[in-house]
Parts: sequence; structure tokens; C-alpha cells
Amino acid sequence: METRRSFIKKGVIIGAAVCLPAAIGRESLASYPDLKTRHPKKALVLWYSQTGQTSRYARLIGCILKDRGLAVDVRDMQEFDKNGLANYDLIVVGTPTFYYDTPDNVRDWLQAIPLIPGTPVAAFVSFGGPEGNQHNAATHILKLLIEKGGVPVGRDAFRNIPSYPTPKWNTANQISGQHLPNAATYDQVRRFAADVLERITRGQTIAVGYEIALREGLRVLPLIWLNKKAISKHTVDAGKCIGCQTCVKKCPTKAINPSRQTVDRDKCLACFGCLNNCPADAVVMEYRGERLYGFPEYLRRNKIVILEPPEFKACKL
Repeated sequence: METRRSFIKKGVIIGAAVCLPAAIGRESLASYPDLKTRHPKKALVLWYSQTGQTSRYARLIGCILKDRGLAVDVRDMQEFDKNGLANYDLIVVGTPTFYYDTPDNVRDWLQAIPLIPGTPVAAFVSFGGPEGNQHNAATHILKLLIEKGGVPVGRDAFRNIPSYPTPKWNTANQISGQHLPNAATYDQVRRFAADVLERITRGQTIAVGYEIALREGLRVLPLIWLNKKAISKHTVDAGKCIGCQTCVKKCPTKAINPSRQTVDRDKCLACFGCLNNCPADAVVMEYRGERLYGFPEYLRRNKIVILEPPEFKACKL
């Protein structure tokens, strides 16, 4: 039985070859508005997270900035009022990589924000494997913020345990990342936050450009559509559902209705947020006839406990 990844690869390999020339880009410095301040006092760390990895990094960044004397808000972007962005001296945005790019709902959210002229901005992404096009996904976030007047001062990518569901959760990539995030990952997050502040103090920006990458070509192809075509069943098991509404909260398009056991397949982004966050394993998803189970169930079956950074014991955000 083919895995979802192998199915997608077979479907897009010809198109990827066609798209490759569009993937060629170079890092370059550009002229940006003057920074509104070199001494930020209030920072906003916005996150979109599917299984808690990105929000964990966002919280740690918030703790580091707070320890440096800033007033910090760490918020789920889906619940944040865009009109409040002007109140901050620094904005950091973090998301998972999603089909080799910034998630569509994050892109749409950033395109709708008001102007933030001169505001220092930084971006980070979480990713579950070494070939996720993570540099370009983070760059895409920065470019959207730059379009609104933001000044780029940081970009990074943090690897964690993969949460992309496969029937047995036993791919080589899955096994190689089971220990992540670890202490080294959190050190990388700390350096990222410290470097962002250092650049602002010096009035420095970063180069923003796309890497040459095959997967930069893949992202323009209908990967979501291909995945949705392979999902043969997507519903909710009424007998298992505990009515917690977690799947509704985690669905970026509000496509799932657990009380009716339905999913709007047109709205669905095939992000697996409903499957990967249901604490009762009540979301039913079959991929080409094979039943999938979500991230919480995977952690339970393998007795995996994700390491938390020590800052969380004392840091209150």
C-alpha cells in the first residue's frame, strides 16, 4: 500500500520539473522603511499551530523576550484582532510548514492585516522533516509582512517530531524525529529570539529571498486537491466523540461539524488538524481505504512524551 507522500510524489513529479525554473531565487538585501524603534518595549508573538509544536516555540520566544524586559503577548492568530497590530514594536509570526509552504489560512490572514510601517518583523516555521522547504515557507511569511510595511529582522526553522499522519507512523523520517524537540532545538529558539533583538538594536535587517529548491516548484501544484482525492472517508464517530469541540477549534476553515458527524469537503484543507488533535480518537479518516489515527494516539501508543523547555516552569505569559 502506498503512503500518502509516495502517492503525491508520483502525481506531481512531471509538474515539478516544469515548475523548477520558477523555484530559482537569490537572497538579497533591499531598502525598507526605517525601523519605528531600536528599543522595542512591546512584542507580539503570533502562532498558528496544529499539534502544539509551533505554539510551544512561540511561547518560548515570548518567555525569552519577556526575560529581556519586553512586555509580551503570545497569541493564536486565529483569535487575534488584526487591528491591534499597530500597538506593538515587534511582531513575530510562526506557523508549521504545510505542503511545502505557508498554510493557506495563514497567508490569507496576513494578506488582510492593516499596514504596519517600520515595525520589525520576524518569522519562524516548525517542520517535521529535513525536506519540507522550510526556508522558503518562512520567507513567504516575511514577504507578506514586508508588503504591509514590516522590516525583516529574523527568520528560522525548528524541527520537531513529525505529525503528518500515515497508517503506521513508522516511516524513516518519523523515527528519526521522535526525540525532537530536544535541548538543542530550544537553544536554537533562544538564539533566534536573542538575535532578533540584537539586530533591532543595531538597526540591521536580513536578506529575504527564496532558495533554489525542487519543493519550491511543488508548492504551486494542487497538493491539497490530490490529498483530498485520496481521502476516501472523513467523518466523526458519534460513539467516541466526547463533545469537546477541539476539532472545531483546530479547523482553520470550520469545515467539521462533530454534532452532525460531517465534514465539508469543499472547505477542508486536508491539514489533518481535526484528526491530529482529537483527544478521543473520534475523527474517522481513511486514506485510500486505510484508517488513519491522529497524533495524540500516536504518542500514547509509542509512550512518547515531548520535552518542554525549563522556562515554562517560571514564565507566565
